[in-house]
Amino acid sequence: MQRRKFLGLGAGILAAAAAAPSMLMAENYRKALPKVWKIKNDEKSKGEDMTGVNEAIKAIFGSDKVEEGKVTLKAPAIAENGAVVPVSMKAEGAKKIALLQSADPESVVAIFDVPERGIPNYSVRIKMQQTGHVVVVAEIDGKLYKADKVVKVTVGGCGG
Repeated sequence: MQRRKFLGLGAGILAAAAAAPSMLMAENYRKALPKVWKIKNDEKSKGEDMTGVNEAIKAIFGSDKVEEGKVTLKAPAIAENGAVVPVSMKAEGAKKIALLQSADPESVVAIFDVPERGIPNYSVRIKMQQTGHVVVVAEIDGKLYKADKVVKVTVGGCGG
């Protein structure tokens, strides 16, 4: 009898595990918002012009009215290698988080949908061609909040 209970329990766990991935569906923003990925930064500004980043924020969230606060961004002040710049972000209560930068031609790095009861605490490594701003924008309770940090790149991330 114990063996049958064990096998029945194992089958139940397998069924739950098979159903779990279908509940964790991610939106493909490259297809959902194709124009966002075409917004470019001004390469001549050497990472200082935020026009492309601001346009991308408006295209993603529908507004560019962003307040400081409620978002934590960790990134190095100096990145020795622009090919692997560690970035961490945290935004309690966020529904959507966008990671942007002004150093490369493309403004948008990533967009995250936070699932209900999800913990919006992400860490990624990004590539930065040159010194520029790293910006995290989060939608919390219908408002937009951001954190911004300048990362100085000492070695180019795109083969420099």
